[in-house]
Amino acid sequence: MTEQGRSAELEGSSGFKDRGLPLTALAVAAGRAVETSRADPLVADPFASALVVAARSHLDLPTVWPAEPAEAPPLQQPLLLASIYIGMRTRFIDDFLQSEPPTTQTVVLGAGLDTRAFRLPWPAGAKVIEIDSANVLEFKSHVLSRLAAKPGCELISLPADLSLPWREPLLAAGFDPAQPTTWVLEGLLPYLDAASQHAVLGDVAALSAPGSRAVIERAVPLPKTDDIEAKLLEFSQQTGLPMSELLARADPPDPVELLEAAGWRCSGHTVGELCSTYGRVLSLAAGPEAEPESEAEPESGKDESAPEPQPAPGESRGGFVTAWLP
Repeated sequence: MTEQGRSAELEGSSGFKDRGLPLTALAVAAGRAVETSRADPLVADPFASALVVAARSHLDLPTVWPAEPAEAPPLQQPLLLASIYIGMRTRFIDDFLQSEPPTTQTVVLGAGLDTRAFRLPWPAGAKVIEIDSANVLEFKSHVLSRLAAKPGCELISLPADLSLPWREPLLAAGFDPAQPTTWVLEGLLPYLDAASQHAVLGDVAALSAPGSRAVIERAVPLPKTDDIEAKLLEFSQQTGLPMSELLARADPPDPVELLEAAGWRCSGHTVGELCSTYGRVLSLAAGPEAEPESEAEPESGKDESAPEPQPAPGESRGGFVTAWLP
């Protein structure tokens, strides 16, 4: 199940339900809206703020970068901090999708409220298949249609649970396994247990023709310890995002190991490298007290939209893998 699908299921029973939409998906959209509002944006997403507003969330999700972020309300500060990471993550994947050589079909696993089909330039004949829970895809389609937004490609929305078999629905939706594919796994793996992560990566490898490529946000080990549980619970209580319930406690498989065994060529990218590339620091402080992100590979934490409730949020991220199948 995706970050969106799993959060939708758990929020309904944990008091985090927000009109049936997963709060993690809304938080990611809010992060893109905040990044878009900055004076030096890495991302221009004209739809992100509208998606957040249309959800009428009971959370006070920021959609604008404040003049003094360190002085923002305490409940918004973790989300503003997360927006820095979301901005870099979004830009990194945008850049990958627009790099050469392109493929005619792209599959976004756990698409959530992603708007790349609408805001990025796509080559003629491009097809994008977005997979996520039905309520998320329907909400996004409704809001974007009200905005008169038109995708720049053929867009296929496929409701599916990625923790269950999804190959046959994908093939039935028009996916062609004989054609090269670009795969996007963003904010997905940390919400799956280790077996489901292994299955998803195995399906990606099995369904890929030569010339395919992938960009994958890593999951990192998140052991079920008292310290980790306390930090996740504290963050959940701070922000209203149920991370203590949603993140899978898993010893994740290594995407590089799995894909290279299937003949792929892989490269790893740390969060520190993204900070250096895009000129960002994972801090709300300005000036010399804002320390650059370490280049060391993070050791513990999670992936996705909300920062790990630890002093150095970037160190909780697993980084990224880009991969190509010759």
